Parts: sequence; C-alpha cells; structure tokens
Amino acid sequence: MSGKSTGAIILAAGKGTRMKSDLPKVLHPLLGRPLLWHVLALVESLGVQETVAVIGHGRERVERFLKGYGVKWAVQEEQLGTGHAVSCGLGALSDSVEDILILCGDTPLFKFETLDALIKAHEGHGSDISVLSALFSDPTGYGRIVRDAAGRLRAIVEQKDGDDETLSIREINSGTYLVKAEALRELLPLIENNNAQGEYYLTDIVALGLQKGLSVEAFPLAEEDETLGVNSRFQLSQAEAVLLKRLRRRLMDSGVTLVMADTIYLEPGVAIENDVVIEPFTMICGSTSIGKGARIGAGAILKDVAIPAGMVVQPGMILTG
Repeated sequence: MSGKSTGAIILAAGKGTRMKSDLPKVLHPLLGRPLLWHVLALVESLGVQETVAVIGHGRERVERFLKGYGVKWAVQEEQLGTGHAVSCGLGALSDSVEDILILCGDTPLFKFETLDALIKAHEGHGSDISVLSALFSDPTGYGRIVRDAAGRLRAIVEQKDGDDETLSIREINSGTYLVKAEALRELLPLIENNNAQGEYYLTDIVALGLQKGLSVEAFPLAEEDETLGVNSRFQLSQAEAVLLKRLRRRLMDSGVTLVMADTIYLEPGVAIENDVVIEPFTMICGSTSIGKGARIGAGAILKDVAIPAGMVVQPGMILTG
C-alpha cells in the first residue's frame, strides 16, 4: 500500500436468496471461515487504513461477527442497489481517506497480488476511477468492458443490454473498483434509478465520470477464477475448490508432501512445516500446527491441535484441541 490514505467499502447487505438459508449469505462458511472473513483478511493484508462493511439482511448476526474484527459497519435499510450501498458506506469513512477500494462481500477469491497491482496501476496512471477487469473464455452473464479504437474505456454494458457486437467482448467487469474519494462523493449523488429494477447502480459512475472528463480506466489484472461470486451452494463449492487448490499448492511448494492431494481438506489457519507427509482423505482444520517431519495417517482428522515434529498420527485418528 502506498502512502495514500486508503479506505475500503465491502458490500455485504444482500440476502442471498439462492442460498435458501436463514444464515446471511456473507456468513456462510468457506473452508471453516465466513465468506466475509476472507474478504476482510484480504483487505487487511493490503494495509487499508479504514474498512466499513455495508450490511442489511441478517444485520444483527453480521454485526456480531464484525465486532470481533474492529471493522466499522453501515446499515443499508433498503436494498436499492450497489450505488446506494456505497453511499451508505461512504458516510462511515473519515474525510481524510483519499482512495476507496470497493469490494463485494460474497467475492472471496481475489489474490493479494491482483489487488496490489490494481492499486499500483491506479496510482501510476493517476486514475480517478479504476475498474478491475478480467478476460473470460466465456463472458456470458457479466458486464462487458467496452473500449474505443485506442483502447480507452468507454462504457460498461450489462449482459441484458448488449448487442451482438458487445456480447462478443471477452473483457468483463469484476465488480471491484478503486476510486478517488473526491470523485466518488461527486458522482454518487448523480446516479439515477431509471432502470427496470429501480436501483442505483455503481457501474453508472463510469459513464458519469467520463462525461465529466475524469480519468476512468479498466485494468485486466484478475484471473478468471478470482472473480467468482458466491450466490448459491454450488458456487460456494466452486469457491472451496479454488481455495483448496491454492492452499495445497502453497504447502507443496513449501516442502509438504500431500499424497493424493485432491482428497485432502485444509483450512487457511493451519501451519505445516516442511518434510511433513499427509496421507489421503485427511482433514486439517482450524489453527492446527504440524511440526517438521511429522506424518499424518490416512483419514485422520485434526482440529486446533499442535502436532510435534516427527510425530506419527495413526490412520483414522481424530484429534481436537
């Protein structure tokens, strides 16, 4: 993070109808932690000075979760669209904040490196509005990034509004933005809700910013799997698969042997030293730590325990802290 004062607004007010659950969508567990935890952890790793979560459905439960993380929250009483949600969050940030990172609380897969690159591109280009985009093999369902002949961003067009030429574009809007606070304060009141849903769309700040001569850029820095939003149990399982693949790869790159790696379940809080061997169908959960050279037998379940260096955990053992 640069020397600029940066704030973050995390949009977490949605009901999550397709989850078919009484639990607010952003509290559904992904590898043992709520979806919202993953987004908060990412923002924290970037060194953002202030974070506010915009909450709505199931607000009491989300508030209880947020109290443990020193994060501000703002309540969106009515679900009037993403532009309205950002307006609710903006009021909770200090006037000293210069840039504002806007993320969705149900999009937990962005990497630190991607958002760090967005911040550097935003500052390097002197942008007022920066849109994080991605190139998709199949962009169906996503808003398209429309550029002019010189490659400059000209519009974001939603799937339902695109003609055949627009829908052939592979560059999509990820729903993540970095915006100068001054520009956001100027543009949000100008958003109108004259659309089929009667909602205030944050994407409208792109057209409004261009009309006012602001510097508006789209940076195709995200990989396709990073942009996955979780709106259903199936998408939750897809996100789990992506994160597990990353965790397994990170451990193997650090010197851990995973036998039949695809069968091993891990959570982000585990710490495993090199030369550990983990056999198939094991579950390593919570804050478990495993010392150098240990061996974890097939089918073992470990949760919140410390395994000393060199220890052999027999197959099928269940150890909990």
